[in-house]
Amino acid sequence: MYLYSSRMNVGILSLVLCLTLLVSSTGAASGSQQVNYVTPTSPAGISCPGQPCLTLDQYITSSSTYIISNTVFKLLPGIHVITRSFVARNIECITLEGDTERKSNPQVQISSARYLLQFIDTVDVYIVGIELKNVGISFEGTENVTLHQVVVDGPRTAVSLLNTIDTNISCCSLKNTGWTALTLQNTHNTRICNTTVNNTRWNGFDLLNSSKTEILHTFINSTGWNGIELRQTNCTFISCSTVNSTGWNGIEIFNASTTKVTDILVNETRRNGIEIRQANFTVIYCSTVNSTGWNGIEIFNSSQTTVNCSLVNETGWNGIEIRNSTQARVIGTNITNTGRSRLDCRYTDTPCTVETPPNLNCSCKNKDACCSAPLNLLTLQSPECGDETISDDIVTCSKQVNITTPTSSVYERSQSSTYPTPMMSVIQVTPVPSVGIPSPINYSSHRNVILGVSGSVATVMLGFIIVAIVAWIYRKNRNKGKSKLTWHLFISPCFMTRCFR
Repeated sequence: MYLYSSRMNVGILSLVLCLTLLVSSTGAASGSQQVNYVTPTSPAGISCPGQPCLTLDQYITSSSTYIISNTVFKLLPGIHVITRSFVARNIECITLEGDTERKSNPQVQISSARYLLQFIDTVDVYIVGIELKNVGISFEGTENVTLHQVVVDGPRTAVSLLNTIDTNISCCSLKNTGWTALTLQNTHNTRICNTTVNNTRWNGFDLLNSSKTEILHTFINSTGWNGIELRQTNCTFISCSTVNSTGWNGIEIFNASTTKVTDILVNETRRNGIEIRQANFTVIYCSTVNSTGWNGIEIFNSSQTTVNCSLVNETGWNGIEIRNSTQARVIGTNITNTGRSRLDCRYTDTPCTVETPPNLNCSCKNKDACCSAPLNLLTLQSPECGDETISDDIVTCSKQVNITTPTSSVYERSQSSTYPTPMMSVIQVTPVPSVGIPSPINYSSHRNVILGVSGSVATVMLGFIIVAIVAWIYRKNRNKGKSKLTWHLFISPCFMTRCFR
């Protein structure tokens, strides 16, 4: 009996040891991230602080091995030549990191060919501290995306969002695009903050079928068409931003519901400063429209539109034109230097006049310190918004991009470069200056926490199963030979552990 007891204790100890190894290996697999160091093509010979250490093109070539879940790509300073697009598909938690602390001169630059950083059906994407030239970034079916301190220069479309949820774009510069700088289609819950757009052939921002979008502290300059275009959108908040020098309208709001525009400067538009067509629940508050080719603000075939405490100046046609619209109000707004009428109303159900209530308080903030909640002279209540009516909280972006001199953008780089124009596509790591916002990068995803907890529960359950199997083997073999009992007790747990790793 003593012999059986001692051998049984040995078996139990071996079981505990194997379970410990299983738990440790499972915990490491569920909670750790693979760090891939990306060595540049030029300058050559830069040593990596760790392994693996390959060029970005080599990682792309072996994408099934390296472009996987829980992976961080750390791009070292220099030029990274690539010959194909970077595609991440059906994975979770992937990071492309340049110089987040701005201690060196990192640049990510792609030229000569039109490639993409493409993320499809991917959750938890972080792209931080890099510059891309002649390459766009595409997100399709993604969730929880952060784009921070990124410069995109020269592609057809700088950033494209399709069927996305929870996207945060901050402290970025999108410039010299062949089409639209930023497109949003079928998106939900998107925040664009402290971002500049300069020199685009089509729209600066193009939103279609998107809901819950915030555009805060942005500067859009020199567009071939509209500065910001909203089509079939719901719950859009634009605040503390500038749209300058557009080939068509400054801001176009078409077939949209529940739009709030506050503390906006629209300047030098070829057509209308702000055009509102077939839209419902629109508020323009504390904004300035200056130097337009046509009307300062045009309201056509829309309902429940209010222009509050604003300034319209130097228009080629009317200051504000209201046609075929219901419940359109102009309150406490100055209209000066118009080519035709200050206020032109046709087929409307409200008096054609600028209202000046005795208790009106137009306390507009200076745009350099524009972070306060706007005054709601018209409450935005749309059935589609429910309790999540447009948020007035814009303190996430604490400092505004310089909007006074477009040519002095903090993101602009000198035209002279120490790097020659390469024959193939190149990625280059550039310093993106700080604009007063800490990096939101956080490698520990909430989904990793959930996966870690699930892994722990699974490990405990597996341990109970193994114990039950060992107990069954003991009962079945307790009347058999001692050697066979010892063999089962000692070997079976480790064998089962190896199988389930």
